[in-house]
Amino acid sequence: MRTLPFLGVLIIFGCLIFGCSAEKQDAAQTNNADQETAQSEPGTNATAAVWTAADTRGVTRQGNDWVGKQPTVINFWGTWCPPCRKEIPDLVKLYAEYNPKGVEIVGFAVRDQAPSVQVFANEAGMNWVMLMGNDEVIEKYGPITGVPTTIFLDKDGREVSRFIGAQPYETFKPAFDSMLQGYSPAQSSL
Repeated sequence: MRTLPFLGVLIIFGCLIFGCSAEKQDAAQTNNADQETAQSEPGTNATAAVWTAADTRGVTRQGNDWVGKQPTVINFWGTWCPPCRKEIPDLVKLYAEYNPKGVEIVGFAVRDQAPSVQVFANEAGMNWVMLMGNDEVIEKYGPITGVPTTIFLDKDGREVSRFIGAQPYETFKPAFDSMLQGYSPAQSSL
């Protein structure tokens, strides 16, 4: 009879430890391929800007509000995800540096509830666009096998970098610089 409660505790512990296991595995696999960063090859997804998602107040937003108009960072994350929480202070710092240069971050909270996302984002200083992740968006930017996943899009909406797993400031900064090549905020039609 003591085995059953122990098994339950073991299962709960496993879920807590491996809650973000897909992104840990992906980051490890990518890091083995490229020791410098957990970055994939850039690509193009012309339809990526065609999506809708609700913000934390329930207002529907569209991807083409940002994507294809200015350099945009798409960040899939969750309040429940320790690696996501780890990279947030660096993203906050980078947003303060690059938003005045025309870069927008669009955060997609996955497997989360809007009220808790809003509270967490406010407390963490995440002053960028905060939306609730949905299947449509995940499909447009897929495969998203875990969080955090951070995708850098140039001013035309082309993917220039993708990072799987939590990254530090020093890893993200060159990707921010790269996506700004050939862009000035005066070009934006915002």
